[in-house]
Amino acid sequence: MGRRVKQSFRGCSAWITGASSGLGAEFARQLAPEAACLVLTARREDRLRELAEEIRQHHRKVQIVVAPADLAAPEGIEAVVDLLATERVEVDLLVNNAGAGDFGLFYRSDLARLRSMLDLNVKAFTLLLWWLLPQMIRRGRGCIINIGSIAGLRPVPYYSAYAATKAYVHSLSHGLEWELAGTGVTLTQVCPASVATEFFEHAARRPEDLKEIGGPPFMWTSPEQVVRCSLEAAGRGKPQVTPGFLPGLCAAIFSYVPISLLRIVYRASLAGKRKPGGELAEERMFVEKQRDGRPL
Repeated sequence: MGRRVKQSFRGCSAWITGASSGLGAEFARQLAPEAACLVLTARREDRLRELAEEIRQHHRKVQIVVAPADLAAPEGIEAVVDLLATERVEVDLLVNNAGAGDFGLFYRSDLARLRSMLDLNVKAFTLLLWWLLPQMIRRGRGCIINIGSIAGLRPVPYYSAYAATKAYVHSLSHGLEWELAGTGVTLTQVCPASVATEFFEHAARRPEDLKEIGGPPFMWTSPEQVVRCSLEAAGRGKPQVTPGFLPGLCAAIFSYVPISLLRIVYRASLAGKRKPGGELAEERMFVEKQRDGRPL
């Protein structure tokens, strides 16, 4: 096993996706004192400009490129790439953070919502790497921070499709990290547990779902802690990190739990939600609404 390449973010040009809020915005704040240039990408241009103004007030030397785009759309990445060429920005740090979630029974998913999540979490995520890595390898330096999830370590019911997209991130990250050995480019995958961001609000299909998602209190970490741990791990060239002691311990255990045991645990847990007739409580509501002729 080769020696890990250490990375310095001083004077870097960082492209941060999903930068309008949550982890993306916090990455921008914590990188601002070190970076020479920050490229901020998300759909909400107004949020990006507010963040850019906030950062400029405290760090006047950093160049900020506001690059609004919907990365889930085919033209989204191309628009940002063209802007980077115009601004003559050579990205040497990618924070591959943009993503979406969906909580609920898979076969009840909204098709447009499902397609958008797959396009963002898998397609755009992959194409960003495909576009940037050759340039980094040619220069002999660069750093990738892929934002995965503890949910990508094992299947998770009610998050089935989302967890599957993060399992893809998990597999791709490890494969690329091995491929990049000796190139001067490092890749760190971040697998956080529950983070206090807008993620769960967007993942929930109904307001009442918020009571069921997110996990126990000891699994929560702040965006500040997640970003700080992520940058420290990436700076040391670590291939993977789960911020927080207890979330990290749970992730290590979760990684080695056999699927056969998870099946028993999940089935026992879901059995408590079933009605005497064998229907899930949510499906009973679904059937009643159909019977009443109300829109779902």
